[in-house]
Amino acid sequence: MADTSPLPVLLSRVLGELTAEVESAAGVGPGMPSLAVWSNVVRCVADGRADGIGERALPAAARISRRLATAAVTGSTRREWITAEAEAGSKARHLRLTDAGRAAADVRPARLGVLDAEWKDRPLRGLLEGLVSQFELELPQFPASYGTADPSAIGGPYTPGGKHGVDWKPVPRREGDTVSSLPLTALLSQALVAFTMDYERAFPWPLASTANVLVHLASEPRPLADVPGDHGIAGNGKSLLERHLIATVTADPANPKRKLVALTDRGAAVVHHHPARLEAVEAEWRNRYRDALVAGLRQALGAVPTNDHPDHVVSPLHRG
Repeated sequence: MADTSPLPVLLSRVLGELTAEVESAAGVGPGMPSLAVWSNVVRCVADGRADGIGERALPAAARISRRLATAAVTGSTRREWITAEAEAGSKARHLRLTDAGRAAADVRPARLGVLDAEWKDRPLRGLLEGLVSQFELELPQFPASYGTADPSAIGGPYTPGGKHGVDWKPVPRREGDTVSSLPLTALLSQALVAFTMDYERAFPWPLASTANVLVHLASEPRPLADVPGDHGIAGNGKSLLERHLIATVTADPANPKRKLVALTDRGAAVVHHHPARLEAVEAEWRNRYRDALVAGLRQALGAVPTNDHPDHVVSPLHRG
């Protein structure tokens, strides 16, 4: 039976599966940066630059926001993948690989190459190349949020009109072949980020937060401790869902020490309209990128066996 899950869920689960495979490979241990950190930080410092890269150039190189890049550099320097040293006569810093970063630059591409060789002749690769090559913008090689406390793709869902945040600058896709040299994981990432951007363009709440957290909540309170995943709900009125009046946290009348969480009317409206927004974006994609390509991609993704992975992959780069 065909998998009827939303397209971004299929993309996320397959990306999660391949990420787990890459990160569990022999020689890729706890001393190695995650695929997310490799893709959006260490790779950009290492990529064809013997002397590293200026910190101000990182957002464009990684296709991420300036605010996330700043946090990502902090996380990666703390974990000693890179160094960030002030440039002479300038407030700007220059990023260079450490010995650990250079080791990652040797191991990570090789492991991704093994994975790509395994998938070279399968339909999924060609379908993703056919899709991603049509995107107007270059996008991250691993899904990244707009900021450490903002799970949206490029900022904007919280404001009328959904304009992107000022710390994210688009990188136009260059002419020629921009996809055949990319790892399969990077193609999956760009497809997922593109869908997320289209979803959030006309929706008042981030897709990652809705898919991973809100769908597990309801208007009826439930124990906060039972909410799965990295939901970020603190119960102090300051966390994202509480500040934006999406969810509310109260004490359990039967046990005041236990916290209960429930959707507000606004949060319930987001969850109610979420399926229709997913369907609308997929319909747009079928019209824009060809129905046969999107249908084939859905079929190829659904045929990949996956374990338990998030319904929307996004990386906390600031954690290193």
